[in-house]
Amino acid sequence: MSLAPRSPHTPAHTTHLFEPEVENRSSAIGSGPLRVVAFNAEGGSRFDGILRCFTREPLRRADVILLSEADYGTRRAGRRQVASELAQALGMSCAYVREFGLIAENGAMISFLGNAILSRAPLEDVIAIALPQVSARYPRVPRSLGHVTRKGNQVAIVARIRVRGKAIHLAMAHLDSRAHPSGREHQIASMLEDFPARGPMIFGGDLNTTTVELLDPADARMVLRDMLLLRSHRFRYPEPYEPLLARLRDAGLETRGANVEGRATFTFARVIPPWMRPKLDWLALRELHPVAGAARVIPARPGFFAPRVSDHDFIAIDVTI
Repeated sequence: MSLAPRSPHTPAHTTHLFEPEVENRSSAIGSGPLRVVAFNAEGGSRFDGILRCFTREPLRRADVILLSEADYGTRRAGRRQVASELAQALGMSCAYVREFGLIAENGAMISFLGNAILSRAPLEDVIAIALPQVSARYPRVPRSLGHVTRKGNQVAIVARIRVRGKAIHLAMAHLDSRAHPSGREHQIASMLEDFPARGPMIFGGDLNTTTVELLDPADARMVLRDMLLLRSHRFRYPEPYEPLLARLRDAGLETRGANVEGRATFTFARVIPPWMRPKLDWLALRELHPVAGAARVIPARPGFFAPRVSDHDFIAIDVTI
């Protein structure tokens, strides 16, 4: 398959339409390591199942949740404000940023797609960092959202918490799933320009490290062919093909030890064998250390026989404070 980008979109600066919305609650951070979870909720359409997952170990003790694809008022999410309602149910603080407003046929902006940071410590100095558009088009609006168009752009979120007197920055991003790897690298480079340059930080999210460009159905067919015929390891070991990961390391954000090496995090369907599934979700640490062996991938279902609540799995790490 070709690794040359066909349609790069790399504007020098991108602005964002929406400001962060912050709901803070009293600190409930306990003793011991900080448990961090990253999760793409696929809109939150299976909200009750997601909440059940977070009421069971090991997710029940999550101190920080980096939440991608959390809908706000959409039809598929039952008109829920997914991030806010999840934070309220878990007794956590929440910073939510709307990425895209969904516009109905009458021109009204009726609902939103966005990302969030949830924390058991109050969130300070929350900022949204607009990410440049790096593919020719965003994915088609899912039918589950109705007859709508979208307006906005992808965004990263940065906030600060204080844990036992120590200031720690939290950051999350949801990168372009269609772009060439060089496009995702450009998004990370743009994001890092507005990051705090030093100090303890936890970063994570759905980085969509597919290793390929996926602009049209022909690209997807080529990927499926390689999965079936070559059983390529690139989808579970994307580091050599996704330069964004090196960009993070150069900025002091280390992924080694914070992730389960070679473990896929995205499941098209449970019948798809693990060797065909890609690794798309990541955590990275700066000036902090993971508890040895604590990185894990947790299936996105509240029980073995229960249906999945998202096409992404939960990833988690315990961090020494």
